[in-house]
Amino acid sequence: MIEVHDLVVPLPDGTRLATDVVVPADGERHPVLLARTPYSRAGLRAVHDPVELARAGWAVVLQDVRGRVASSGEFDPMRQEGPDGAATVEWCAAQPWSNGRVVMAGASYNGWVQWAAARLRPRGLAAISPTITAPYAESSWFKEGGAFKLGAWATWAMAMASSGNHGTKAAERRRAAKDVHRRDELLAYPPDVDRIASHLPAFAEWYRGSGDYWRSVEGPGPLASRVQVPAYHLTGWYDIFVEGSLDAYEELAHRSRSETVRRGQRLVVGPWGHAAQLIQLVGALDFGPEANWLVRGIPAEQLDFLRDAAEGREVRGGADVFVMGRNRWLELESWPPPATETAFHLESGSSANSSLGDGRLLAAPAERAGFDRYRHDPSDPVPTTGGRHLLWGPAVAPGPADQREVEQRRDVLVYTSEPLSRELTAIGRVRAELYVASTAPRADVTVKLVDVHPDGRAFNVVDSVARVDLAPGRPSRVRVDVGRTAMTFLPGHRIRIEVASSNHPHLDSLEAADQTLHWGGRTPSRLLLPLV
Repeated sequence: MIEVHDLVVPLPDGTRLATDVVVPADGERHPVLLARTPYSRAGLRAVHDPVELARAGWAVVLQDVRGRVASSGEFDPMRQEGPDGAATVEWCAAQPWSNGRVVMAGASYNGWVQWAAARLRPRGLAAISPTITAPYAESSWFKEGGAFKLGAWATWAMAMASSGNHGTKAAERRRAAKDVHRRDELLAYPPDVDRIASHLPAFAEWYRGSGDYWRSVEGPGPLASRVQVPAYHLTGWYDIFVEGSLDAYEELAHRSRSETVRRGQRLVVGPWGHAAQLIQLVGALDFGPEANWLVRGIPAEQLDFLRDAAEGREVRGGADVFVMGRNRWLELESWPPPATETAFHLESGSSANSSLGDGRLLAAPAERAGFDRYRHDPSDPVPTTGGRHLLWGPAVAPGPADQREVEQRRDVLVYTSEPLSRELTAIGRVRAELYVASTAPRADVTVKLVDVHPDGRAFNVVDSVARVDLAPGRPSRVRVDVGRTAMTFLPGHRIRIEVASSNHPHLDSLEAADQTLHWGGRTPSRLLLPLV
């Protein structure tokens, strides 16, 4: 038999959080599985199946966060979740149906709430399982290489307002819903930040936030000095938060002072995007049955991890990463694996001043020096085409996408290797060192790593941006952290990079400028791959 209770959890300031409790009706004490969300407990019930979990011996607690759906209070996204989550964990641990040990589960924002609570070390917290999320607000949630993740958070702010915060009037919800459909207009350069923030005031802080604001969102201290529990990190190579997930795993697995915490970190990275979890078809590519959770059994492994932690047993650590191209899993003792950073040097193909997409990637530096130029125009930016983003609609689906149309633009420089005679596997951090000059004092430098198939299709592997201040009148060396990946480039394929200065609407844009990329001689622009 199962008992279902519709309760409220009272917080110290009088706020009442709407909470479902589903427990075995046996009068025994059980480990608690807690999930908290701004998207409604009904959504959590669809994801976590509390009845089945209760039959398996869990006490399941599902909760609307402050100011959302049936919970009272004002919704202050991100910043409220540490104190509220910690208070809820301690409430769960003290209930008569609880054995005093609480684990947390959930994805995206529902994963942020886990990190926020864990930083405060609430009594009773035994483990967390943050999925497609990250514990770093500025560097992972809202910024990428210094640029703002405009499309995701403008749309999210308006969508949250249109679904109604606690006490929101119907007219305000309708106005927000109308602006969701005006997204392209609101995100055009320069974006209408004040209009978007009128729906969710926190958006202005995200866009213009100071260091003090970000510290107030993330909570106290470095992650490794605060989080003292095992964590099951589940993410995907095309997820918007994958870099933050990897950073969190590395920080806890390598820098925690507690050996128990270090051993208790488990990392699983598939080929998935944010809204395409645990499936084999991501973007325009089918990664095969190994990418399907039914074959790999990842949800069951995650639940076993939480069960072991809740019952005081040692959890399984290490890392399991999906190597794209070969489409196989690789089990590692730890992430990242040893790799040799190998350079591929940029050179234009037909002239020293080319912007026609005929650039080459060479094993040795070009002896001659040259440069390529393009015009960055924020009123006609390079469109987001696949990749790691959180945008809605088929035209901007995340994941791998054929880049050939983008590569025809005159504001995108393209450099391609010869066909490979043998396979090359890159696992780890991809970097680029480029020599760039601009007519503006500040520029965005975007770099996209592409796998070119023998039939000409060109699929993005990983990409990112560096927003940099440049020295006037001469080229500056710009280091771009392109991102981490696990990718095998097969024989007959070619390695390619694209260089540009915009990625819209995923990222915001800077003012118009003429950009010059120098290569060869004393300005040896190059791509750096971690080959294993």
